[in-house]
Amino acid sequence: MQPRAFVVMPFGKKKPHGFSKPNASKSIPEVNFDQIYEHLFMPALHKAGYEVARADSEPIAGDIRTDMFFELVTADLVVADISILNANVYYELGVRHGICPRGVFIVNASVAVSPPFDVAPDRSFSYDVSPFIGPRRGTSKGSIRTNGERLREEVERLSKKFRDASALDREAIGSPVYSHLPGLKPVDWQGIETSKAKYFSALQDDWLDCVKAAQANGHPGDILTLAMNAPTRIHEARILYEAAIALINLSRYAAAEKVLADVIRLSPDRTEAELDLALVASHLGKTTAAEHQLRKILEKHKEDPRAADLLGQVFRHLWRLSWQAQSSGSQRQDKARNASQLAVSAVHSFARAHQSDPRAYFAGFNALMLAFVLREIGIPQCEICSGQAPELTPIDLDTLKTLVRYTASNQQQQALEEGNYVDQFWCTTTLAGLHLIEGDVEAGIQKVREACAIPAATAFQLQTFRDRLRLLAELDVRREPVQRALDVIDPALRERTGGCTCRRVFLWHGYGIDQPGRKKSHFPSDRVQEVSAQIRHHIQDWKLNSSDLAICGGMSESDILFAEICLEQGADVRIMLRQPFGQETQNAVWPPFASDAWRQRFHNLVSQNNKQLEIWLDTKHLGVPPVSSGDQDPQKFARLRHKQWLMNTAKMEATQTPSEAPTMTLHGLFLWDSPGVQDDPEDSSYFIREVGEFEDYRGEVKIISLNEPSGEA
Repeated sequence: MQPRAFVVMPFGKKKPHGFSKPNASKSIPEVNFDQIYEHLFMPALHKAGYEVARADSEPIAGDIRTDMFFELVTADLVVADISILNANVYYELGVRHGICPRGVFIVNASVAVSPPFDVAPDRSFSYDVSPFIGPRRGTSKGSIRTNGERLREEVERLSKKFRDASALDREAIGSPVYSHLPGLKPVDWQGIETSKAKYFSALQDDWLDCVKAAQANGHPGDILTLAMNAPTRIHEARILYEAAIALINLSRYAAAEKVLADVIRLSPDRTEAELDLALVASHLGKTTAAEHQLRKILEKHKEDPRAADLLGQVFRHLWRLSWQAQSSGSQRQDKARNASQLAVSAVHSFARAHQSDPRAYFAGFNALMLAFVLREIGIPQCEICSGQAPELTPIDLDTLKTLVRYTASNQQQQALEEGNYVDQFWCTTTLAGLHLIEGDVEAGIQKVREACAIPAATAFQLQTFRDRLRLLAELDVRREPVQRALDVIDPALRERTGGCTCRRVFLWHGYGIDQPGRKKSHFPSDRVQEVSAQIRHHIQDWKLNSSDLAICGGMSESDILFAEICLEQGADVRIMLRQPFGQETQNAVWPPFASDAWRQRFHNLVSQNNKQLEIWLDTKHLGVPPVSSGDQDPQKFARLRHKQWLMNTAKMEATQTPSEAPTMTLHGLFLWDSPGVQDDPEDSSYFIREVGEFEDYRGEVKIISLNEPSGEA
């Protein structure tokens, strides 16, 4: 959803007292501020990407001041026109400065007098007011009409100012209140209970339900699309964070990394997001960046157990990288002993996290597990417990084990009573690990089975526990019981990863058959056989087969051709539709089919009972698009979201977990005939760029053009 701008300015026509000379003649004409809003501010802000509102533009009934205060508190941007000494404007500007550290742009007319002392130092933009003055006696009416070109230039200039300033505003504190009072915290408006706030909260709840359903069903493409289309900007940081956690729970770390970066941009002081970003970086192998990030957090939050826990994970990962490439267990053990100081640092970091908060039993378990491995490969316990650096506090492993077992057992009972599946999983796996390292194999395997049977256990949780056990197996420590545990975990992990079992993913995007009267032809009806033949040629050239997944939108005749041919070749086909289908002739979101014959062909396709064919419905996965309170075209929003969903799903399905699975390729086949706009998801060139630049997964593009021979990109 677009960011929201709230304009604070005078209403109606006002005498220009305050312009140029305070005692100007009464013959000076009035300034029409309503026209300034309608013909300058609104179009300039729209061009800058904002929805726009003014206190008198709200359509709902109620106290205008309630809506005004809500906008002042929650709007992404407040534009304040201080061209004249208007008490209401200055009052509202003061409210915004007092509750938000940023997001205020001050504007004034080009002939306005100097502003009062309190706001004089603040940066402001001037605009050309001349088209909105008049008419003076003896001049013609309609100065806006007579200054049309001049006004268009002014709109463009002011729009660029808004865009440039918005980019800078994210990094700076614009409010003089917050800049002069460092440490002042913005107001927390999450508990506002006005009707509008409740409406936005309901949108947020519906959106979060969709994210939870997507995680439960293993659909990371849904989550990524939902993250790109937050239903309300006022809760954006929170809902993006929820999307990032859902992606982490599905082990989709690269996607989560990008979403977390947006969360931190919106909420720079959100420590949990910084910690999760470091966690994701370590899972992506970016250990240096993760360590640097975590040391910064530890400096700021010395008592934060989670930061110490994550730093331990980074040290453990660095240690593992130092020996993992060796070909045999004995060679890995030799290298692991040589680099043992990294592992000892990890043990102490885990123990420090547990010491800071005894409830952090899993950090204590990590310390015990790693200390056990070090002892098994020949590192003396005295070196592990005391460390070789003076800053490391000695560890009593027996006491630590007693505390971890006691806390995990109590927490497990409490989690069972409360139905808290997350804690139940971590407690159960902790107890399973303790049994395994103590040699009580049967009890340990039983606990592993219990953990994998927990209904809401996520891919991230299973992957985390699996990584702990894989470390033992790679170093030939307790290999037989560890392998038994892995044989239980691996099927449960495959079930929850959300990735398809396909070998490759194929994405189609193409035009529908030209509608009558279309000025530029993309797909003439007399060239259907040619397009069909070219699709078949490329599909066969790629050797598409039953181990592959083909994805298309199902909204055009070319989609139908692609789906039919892929089914013939034995591939799994996923048609991702916008709802409602079956009513497409009455729904403006659907492009019309070229004929009743094509409509029947579509229904024959989607209605067939074929285990290779899967039909996904947009609104079932992503929810009903919210009704915008601005001027956003709901049909355009639905189209854009649908195409983002196609692209995100294809990318996520072309990303396999667990990590040792072979890297997959994403193939894109497109009916396309013009340069297009690469940033516009409605254009095929957007898909071509996204597939061609698909990071780490070797995206491959082939193009069908009816203007020239088929080619590759």
